[in-house]
Amino acid sequence: MVNLCRQNHYLRMPMPRSFSVLRANIREAIDSLRKAKLRTILGLIGIMIGISSVITMISLGEIAKNQAKKQFESLGTDMVVMYESQQSIAQNGNQPLLKVEDTFLLQHLVPEISISATRVLHNGEFRFAGKSVGYGDVQGATESFAEIGQFAVSSGRFISDLDIDQYYAVIGADTAEEIRKNGTVQIVGERLDISGTIFVIIGILEPRQESYQLPMQFNANRSVFIPISTVGRAFGKSNVDSVVAKSTEGVHHERVAESIREYFTSREPNIILDVITAKQLIAQMETQAQIYTLLLAAIGSISLVVGGIGIMNIMLVSVVERRKEIGIRRALGARRRDIQGQFLIESMLQTTTGGAMGVLVGTGATYAICEFTGWEFTVSTVSIVSGLATALVMGLLFGIQPANQAARLDPIIALQSE
Repeated sequence: MVNLCRQNHYLRMPMPRSFSVLRANIREAIDSLRKAKLRTILGLIGIMIGISSVITMISLGEIAKNQAKKQFESLGTDMVVMYESQQSIAQNGNQPLLKVEDTFLLQHLVPEISISATRVLHNGEFRFAGKSVGYGDVQGATESFAEIGQFAVSSGRFISDLDIDQYYAVIGADTAEEIRKNGTVQIVGERLDISGTIFVIIGILEPRQESYQLPMQFNANRSVFIPISTVGRAFGKSNVDSVVAKSTEGVHHERVAESIREYFTSREPNIILDVITAKQLIAQMETQAQIYTLLLAAIGSISLVVGGIGIMNIMLVSVVERRKEIGIRRALGARRRDIQGQFLIESMLQTTTGGAMGVLVGTGATYAICEFTGWEFTVSTVSIVSGLATALVMGLLFGIQPANQAARLDPIIALQSE
């Protein structure tokens, strides 16, 4: 019986005053916002636009970074590209020091390299059956060049390392399309005139999407590929344009670059190489993307600040209009902090609700842009959490001044106001 009485006593115990005041303030804030519908809607729209701008900007920055990273990963993050620097060529009287025979031995003498391919670059006009079918790169390449560049052959075959000094050509998709416009269906086996030299077409490449963020551009669609040994005989040019390779799995990209430089320096002490790795570019790209994302977020935050100032103006007007209400509450025993809490809660309710609406609008805007651009749709969780947290903080910051102004009102003067 005694225990039952104690339980009933605890059940009847009044709720602590702070909880009662908080509940009353929330109820009053909701009622006040409902009564001033137009002002509430305007305030919500301002915050909604600000939060949606921030979320959209941050999400698009993250999506763009991920898209660029995928382009790297499509060819492998182990790609390494080597060029002889212009400084090295100038110091040697404009005579390149990078030799074809040295590049051939790279994958055999440098353990950090699993496969490599050399490219000698030339330009020329392509003519088929007496008609011009394009102008572009003539790339002297090795068999491994197709493997590293992930070229797909739609018809015929690619250059083989056995095609020494042979006048064979593999054409890109765009060049093949120009030839088909002349009514030719069977292209493989036909002859192609490249700057006055006749080559036999042995293969056609599938269309390939070029990425200008990779360490080198293959330009496969508008190029013609011939055996690297034939370039010098046909066009009198045998200077190495670049060497592209793939590093051994698990080796750090800085170690790869160091080993490559050591190898070529051992064969030609005066050579200066520019060695670019995909992992190095990815790291630089991610750093730049973070800067761009912060910049976009800062731009979006401008509209958020404008929305916060709008909330503060609305709250200041509300304080003036509700002076009599504030005086009555003070006369009935409400303390200054109670009045202050009521207006802060009202401000934070507006910004939090507007923030939630902004999350939905920002997510929808991001989805629409991704659908238009063909990007993969993702929304940064960090942007959503930070957006809602920012909305709450904005409500607190921009609600302090109106709340303090309401709390400092003299109850007698407030009761006398109309």
